[in-house]
Amino acid sequence: MKVFVHTRTIFKADSLDANQLPSHQKIEVPAGASFIASWNNRRYVVDGHYQMFLDSYFGSGEQNRSICWYVPRVHVDVFESVAKVKTDGLNLRRSPNPNDSNNILEKLPLGTFVEIFDATYVNQNLGIWWCGRALCTADKQHLFSDAKIGWMSSRHLDMTDLKIHDIY
Repeated sequence: MKVFVHTRTIFKADSLDANQLPSHQKIEVPAGASFIASWNNRRYVVDGHYQMFLDSYFGSGEQNRSICWYVPRVHVDVFESVAKVKTDGLNLRRSPNPNDSNNILEKLPLGTFVEIFDATYVNQNLGIWWCGRALCTADKQHLFSDAKIGWMSSRHLDMTDLKIHDIY
């Protein structure tokens, strides 16, 4: 899922009011920042905060680096977008460049559900490319817990779902 910060806010190590936390347990985040959060981790609301598990460590130094942050719900939007692979052996790439065979991360089987985080328009011939990762197989029997994040041509995906979350 993608987390968009629309209002300057503070990510906190606890859901307490920011003035009750030491400086190493909070980080100011500007409006316009965005993050990828783990799709398979549940989002909880505690005292008006999402508990978010980011895909990478956020913060500096040893005391405030973490993947788990409490984020004020009123300052962010959470988006989930899912697509289904419609071409067997779809190349998941490091970059949206189909002419470079060295940038292939892996091949995704037909029917694989993928989570989409971002997009870019390459050019008129190549169109839109989506950045995302595999979620599960077509029969939903195998989850990809260690899926790589990469780029896929939109021509090989069918969008199935887009959700904008507001959890109470």
